[in-house]
Amino acid sequence: MTFRILPLILLCLSLVTSKAQTKQITSITVSGNEKTKDFVILRELIIYSDSSYTDNQLDELLFQSKNRILNLNLFNHVEISQHRKNKDSLEIGIKISVVEKWFIWPMPFVEFSDRNFNVWGNLNFDPKRTNYGLYVFSYNLFGRNHTLKTKAKTGYNTKLGIEYRIPFLSRNTQWGLNSNIEHKSQNEVWIETRNDSLQFFKNGDNNLIKTTKAEFEFSKRVQPFVRYIFNAKFLFDELSSSVPTRDYFLNNADYQQHYRVGFRIEHDTRDNIYFPLRGTFISPRIGIELFRNTTNLSNINFKFKAQQFNQFRKKWYTAFSVYSNINTSNSLPYSDRKQLGYDEIVRGFEHYVIDGHLGFKGNAAVRYHLLDKSNLRLNFIPIKNYQMLPTNIYLELFSDGGYTESSNINISNQLPGKLLYSGGLGINTLFYNDRLLRLEYSLNSLKEGGFFVHFQKAI
Repeated sequence: MTFRILPLILLCLSLVTSKAQTKQITSITVSGNEKTKDFVILRELIIYSDSSYTDNQLDELLFQSKNRILNLNLFNHVEISQHRKNKDSLEIGIKISVVEKWFIWPMPFVEFSDRNFNVWGNLNFDPKRTNYGLYVFSYNLFGRNHTLKTKAKTGYNTKLGIEYRIPFLSRNTQWGLNSNIEHKSQNEVWIETRNDSLQFFKNGDNNLIKTTKAEFEFSKRVQPFVRYIFNAKFLFDELSSSVPTRDYFLNNADYQQHYRVGFRIEHDTRDNIYFPLRGTFISPRIGIELFRNTTNLSNINFKFKAQQFNQFRKKWYTAFSVYSNINTSNSLPYSDRKQLGYDEIVRGFEHYVIDGHLGFKGNAAVRYHLLDKSNLRLNFIPIKNYQMLPTNIYLELFSDGGYTESSNINISNQLPGKLLYSGGLGINTLFYNDRLLRLEYSLNSLKEGGFFVHFQKAI
C-alpha cells in the first residue's frame, strides 16, 4: 500500500515544484523604434534581464510595463512577447515591438475659448469667441522623448509662448526639467461672478488684460511609480484702466505680481493616464504664494488628489476620485478664487462657476467596456504609422459631489456653502489611447438636467 501511495506523493511534489519554478529573462530587445532610443523604452520596464519571475509575476509586470510605455505617448501600438530558447527551457527572451507616432505636428487650429463646449453653446457658438493660429509640437526630439511646443494664436485671446520638456536630463539620471514662458492678452475680462455665472466686460480693446508667465519645474523619479516635483512660477498681470472693477487684483490695483514656489509628490500606477481602468493616482501638493502690488499678501495653497481604478468583472470597472483645494488666506483677489466650474467640474454644473478659498470634490463611476477595437487596422491609410487605430467605447454610470466655501460672496451667488451633487449616464470613446470624446447626460441637485460634451476625462 505504501509503495502505491509513494508515486502519487512524488507526482504531487513534482507538480508543486514545477509550478514554483521561475522563468529567467536572458535578453530584452526592442524593434520598430526608428527614432526613439532604446533606453527611453527600456527605462519604463519593471522587469530586468538576468532576473527570475514566476508566471503570474511576469504576466503582471509585463502588463504594467506595456502600459508605462504607452503612457509615454510616443507610440500608437506596443506589443510585448516572450520567446523560449526551446520548448522545455526556463530561459526566455523578451521582445518589445512598437509603432511610432508622428513626432512633428504643425497644427493650424480653430478652438472655442470658453470654459467648456456647452458654455460656448449658451453664447450661440459665437465665432468671435474663438481662437485661431498655429501650434508646432515637436515630440521626441533627439529620440529622447524631449518635447518642444511653440504656441501662436490670436482671436478672442492672443498668445505667444514656448515650452520645453525633458523627462530625464541624461540616460542615467532620474532628474527632469520642464520650462514654459508665454505672454498673452485678451479682449474680454471675467470681472465678477454673479448668479453663479461669469460676467464679462468688453469694449473693443484687444489688451484689456495682459499676462506674462515664466514657469520652471524640476522632477526626480525616486521609484518606478513615484516622482517628486519642485516648481517655481512668476506671473505679471496688467489690467486696463477701462475695466470697471477694482476687486480683480490685490488692493484694487490695475497690476499684480504673483510669485509661487511649490512641491508635489505623484504616485501613479494608472494603466492609461488619459482614461484609466486600473491603478492608483495620489498627489499631495503644497505651494507658497506671494501676491504683490502696493502691498503684499501671502498664502499657502494645499491641493490633494487621490484616484482609484479597479476591474471587478470582465468588462466592468469602477473609478473613484477625491480632490481638495485649500488656501490659508480667505481674502484672495478675485483672479485667484477659482474653485469649481473651471478645471475641476462637478458634472451637471458645467454652466456655473463657484469661487472661494477652499473646495472639495468627489467622483464615482461604474464603467462597462462596450466596444474593444484596440487592434483595429485601417490598411487603406497610406501612412504606416497610423494604420493602427485603437478604438474603445465605454458606457459609464456616474455620481459627483462638491462643496466650496467663500468669505467674499456676492449676495446673488447661491452655490458657495452648499453641497452640490449630481448623477448621470455617459458614453466615453477613446481613440489612439489618448484622444477622448465624452457624451453625457447629467441631473444635478438643482433638479436641472442637460446633455454635455467634453474632450477630457472626468476622473
